[in-house]
Amino acid sequence: MARAKHTGKRRNRVQFKWSKELIFFIIGMLLCIGLLIFCLIPTKTSKFYDKWSSSNNGLLKDNQFEEISYKNLKKKVEKNELVYVFYGTEQDEDSKTNLGILDHYTNQHKDSNEATHYNVGTVYVYNAKEAFELNKDDSKKVNALQEKEDWINSLKAESTMKDIDLNTYSQLLIFENGKLVFSGLDITSDSQASAEGAEFTLACVKFLSYKESTTTK
Repeated sequence: MARAKHTGKRRNRVQFKWSKELIFFIIGMLLCIGLLIFCLIPTKTSKFYDKWSSSNNGLLKDNQFEEISYKNLKKKVEKNELVYVFYGTEQDEDSKTNLGILDHYTNQHKDSNEATHYNVGTVYVYNAKEAFELNKDDSKKVNALQEKEDWINSLKAESTMKDIDLNTYSQLLIFENGKLVFSGLDITSDSQASAEGAEFTLACVKFLSYKESTTTK
């Protein structure tokens, strides 16, 4: 027996068409999503602040510090750049406190009540994590740290400068024309810094005012 033919009407399908309004809407949505993702990605400055700030060091979010690796520090020194360095680690509370002291004397605090501030641009933070976490039974890591220490000491501009010990934190170093021209270790025993805690403050002032003092001679 033959099947009866279907006599129902076919559905009319609406053909999809791109409109200018729809295209602009999709582009706008994509831009909003991209902008939101971009805003959620932490900047170098915010990452640094989150790592180094503490309840008592007063570090500004808009600071002049930037972490630098040994490799990049060496490149800058070999290019004869003027490089200001703070050596310490966020794992050491004294380092975090002293970084706050150093930050207070940078030009970022020029609107505060105190008049003594110095504009030196970027101060690079060479993280002492390698020394802080050093396993002295691991001869390979001990030798690697010693090589870095020897390299820095080989650059001393004056033979009378104290040897740099990378197991000592909160150090202030300045490299200029391929030489180590300033070390806070030479300041901390200064007779001017007799009060407890004043040694590092004095070193900070001399560190940040280095360029000014050398250009006015």
